[in-house]
Amino acid sequence: MAKTSSMLKWMSFLFLALTSTVTLLQCPHSKVEESFNLQATHDLYYYGIGPALHATLGYSNKDDESLLVYDHLQYPGVVPRTFCGPFLISTILKLISLAVKPFANLKQMPLLLQSLARGILLIFNLHAHLRLANAAERKFCSGNQFLLGGYFLLITASQFHLPFYASRMLPNSFALGLVTHTYADWLQSNITRAIVLLTFGTAIFRCDMLILLFTFGITTLIRKEIGIFKAVKIGLFSAITALLVTIPLDSIMWQKVIWPEGEVLFFNTVANKSSDYGISPWHWYILKALPKGLLLPILLVPFSFTRVSQIIAGFKVHLWDLAAFPYFMPVLAFIGLYSILPHKEIRFIFAAFPMFNILAAKTLATCHKTASVTCSSTKQEPKSFPSKVIIRLIHGGCLAAVSLSLVASVIFVQVSKSNYPGGEGLLALSKHLAQLPKSDEPIQIFIDVASANTGVSLFGQRSLIQKCPAPQCNIQKGGYELNNDYDDMLSNGKFDFILCSKSTVKGYKVVDIAKGHPIINWRDLSVHKRDAIFVLEKERDHN
Repeated sequence: MAKTSSMLKWMSFLFLALTSTVTLLQCPHSKVEESFNLQATHDLYYYGIGPALHATLGYSNKDDESLLVYDHLQYPGVVPRTFCGPFLISTILKLISLAVKPFANLKQMPLLLQSLARGILLIFNLHAHLRLANAAERKFCSGNQFLLGGYFLLITASQFHLPFYASRMLPNSFALGLVTHTYADWLQSNITRAIVLLTFGTAIFRCDMLILLFTFGITTLIRKEIGIFKAVKIGLFSAITALLVTIPLDSIMWQKVIWPEGEVLFFNTVANKSSDYGISPWHWYILKALPKGLLLPILLVPFSFTRVSQIIAGFKVHLWDLAAFPYFMPVLAFIGLYSILPHKEIRFIFAAFPMFNILAAKTLATCHKTASVTCSSTKQEPKSFPSKVIIRLIHGGCLAAVSLSLVASVIFVQVSKSNYPGGEGLLALSKHLAQLPKSDEPIQIFIDVASANTGVSLFGQRSLIQKCPAPQCNIQKGGYELNNDYDDMLSNGKFDFILCSKSTVKGYKVVDIAKGHPIINWRDLSVHKRDAIFVLEKERDHN
């Protein structure tokens, strides 16, 4: 039995790792939401903290050109973000580069480094989910079959959002790992470490986790899992430690005293500026985001609080099973309180998904045990043969829901592949440059906002420069900080190549096109795409 349990654990975990890795490889580019952490990882890997530290200590002028190597100082974004995640990932990348240096020079493989950076974040999130699977199995499932834990990992693997975003360099993805570890510690009654991890996640990566910290804290106090004085003591100590980690590093990198998540908190709540980026009704998370994120397994969640399958099978047990209810309520309250803020995005509630999946897995594990008439809470046999058939059909239906979710997720990944035309356009331009003859003249390239927002990264730009046939390749990017009307600037012929969303620019010809704007055709299950990003080359006068 122990061997079977171990095999189930690693098979389900490897399936989650496989689906997550496939999405990483299928969709290697990054959108604007995750660009800060990716660009920061690039800069810290290639340039380190040195230029910023020298400017902070007064060894160089803050207007010195050495600071221009940092992307965030040229394109600061709407709100500042922490460098803690990128610093850790870039450090690990440097250690990997050092280890493989006798065999390969990773510095000359920027696109591989980009995937490795995302892979490091993915490993962190995968480990967190494995820990939660083990903790939930021990908490809610008697026996040693690893049913609940295995189903939890399989359900997560069948969904689109968590496997897809587990490797994406969003602050939400960094916070997701810490929150998932928090759940695991909570289920194992390690309240101290749970408070520490959730506080760190709040103060460093996502200030909105303060809502979850509040609902989690209230729940643990009501259940007397921890005393109020001890909770306050641990919370304050963790918060001060987290601030001592984030403020010095981020103040150096941003060249001013700053607590990034403090500014984000002010921006989203006091100033309520997030509403400028769209608003949704209060029920959007419940009625749209959760069903979209969890897919069909969400239908299993309510049954985790009942013993319906056992009653149908004929066992004499109480209807209600509220063992998991105290762990669900703070997560549901988190979503409810978060719904008050008008600006809503599905990634804002990623932290709730693992607990929902645990409950769905609990339902599946109960159905599985009842259907196989093993590990049940009573030794009574089912009353009739039809009852056995019905419960097996219910169990099969639950498995079908997970399987259909996996099919839907495969389709969603195929759609998402076409959501990064800027990245594909950059690759197309790189291939075009590699085919050109050598030149002594510098090559000037312009990348517009639409391209930069849909897949262009510093890793990709570095790869392009390596393929450039000229000794110097200068890239200028458009940004919201600049005037977005580039007509005059582009039509003056200053640039040799342009990557933009316009198909016609005076004096330029189209040499390649990246498709985008994907739409699913449900009739034949195909993905229809349109021209999105154009690779333009300046027309030469051959006379």
